[in-house]
Amino acid sequence: MTRTAALAAVVLLAAGCAADDQDATATDEGPPSALYEAARTYQEAAARGDWRTACAATTVRRQGGSLARCLDSHPAPAPAPEGTADSSPSPTAEPPRYADGSTPAPRETRTSGGPARASTGPVSATDAQPAPASGEHPAGYAVLVTYTVTWPGTPASTTRRALRLVQEHGAWRVDQLADLHPGETSLLSALGGRP
Repeated sequence: MTRTAALAAVVLLAAGCAADDQDATATDEGPPSALYEAARTYQEAAARGDWRTACAATTVRRQGGSLARCLDSHPAPAPAPEGTADSSPSPTAEPPRYADGSTPAPRETRTSGGPARASTGPVSATDAQPAPASGEHPAGYAVLVTYTVTWPGTPASTTRRALRLVQEHGAWRVDQLADLHPGETSLLSALGGRP
């Protein structure tokens, strides 16, 4: 083997090793697992009405400036009044009537003693992709969260939601969300960015 051929072999070997290192780095990189965990934490808390946890998982901008302001905008359900055997019944108003004399069905309310709430299935977080800044929203990642919702007496439906997560104070936090319409697949489009 000539000296030139040996030198060429060393150069090619070094180039091949460098290419292998770049390929390994590119496949190892990707969204951090903390990103998916932050998306799941937010959505699970919001689904169960735990606004203290859900608000803490959002950016200060999304909170409206502070955690207290976010909590004020999501009040806890009022507890149902508890009746006792010796308490007098409260006066009731005459229900509204339609022109034909019928009355509308009562509306369900969200109180702890009210009608059953919807139950949600496990939340999955997938398909993270870089999301460029858009309007007032900084650059971050778009993540797809998926879960089922079941109201008593009705079949389950699947909800698909795009979340924009950004780094704030050393943690991933939700800055934007948008429900995906049936058949919609572009997270960036749903969040108002480019598809």
